[in-house]
Amino acid sequence: MEIANDEYVKIRTLIKDRELDEKNLDLAEELLMNLLKQNPKCSRCYGLLCEVYYWRGEESAMNKMAIYEKGVQFGNKGVELDPSNIESNFWLAVNNGLYGLEKGIVSSFFLLEPIETHFQKSLKIDESYFYGGPHRAIGWFYFQIPSWPISKGDPKKGLTHIRKALEYGPDFPLNHYYAARILLSMRNRKEANPHIEFLLALPRNDRYKREELRYKNDIQNYLYK
Repeated sequence: MEIANDEYVKIRTLIKDRELDEKNLDLAEELLMNLLKQNPKCSRCYGLLCEVYYWRGEESAMNKMAIYEKGVQFGNKGVELDPSNIESNFWLAVNNGLYGLEKGIVSSFFLLEPIETHFQKSLKIDESYFYGGPHRAIGWFYFQIPSWPISKGDPKKGLTHIRKALEYGPDFPLNHYYAARILLSMRNRKEANPHIEFLLALPRNDRYKREELRYKNDIQNYLYK
């Protein structure tokens, strides 16, 4: 086993509690780096470090591109050590996508194929991971990228994946946020409404207060812009 269960639970808790104490991501990274000193071939450690850097980027107001790039480096190392590791594949694709957004779609066009490849790999490894994360992420990916003949963008295909993610994570806010955004872009307010109402009715959760507030504010801004 690459990471003992008690160590994994401790790391997972620190990542989940990232908003409760700004030091928690630092502590999670420190634990993972110490585990890598003991076992330099721990692919899961690299995958979790990749996730840590995703959350760092989400919380940071500056240097996002450098943060996501560091996450990509960890993800690549994890995939190199174990091509079937879910954390490494999934978070590598996520960090690559966000790195590309920060850099600009034109400058990052070469990233589209590897992003899709690692999301597809994630689907094959465990489509239920992180509340349907592989479906959620690739669905949003297909919604955001340019359509044919420039690329493979397809909002309908994206929505199909988001609906699948909702089967695995019916109460996960980001699934509803993406569903609402895609449906609104299709001018389907009727189907978007339940997802909008879900987001606006979210009770206060100190553990994810800033994250969930972003979803609420973003969807309200999108509705009234």
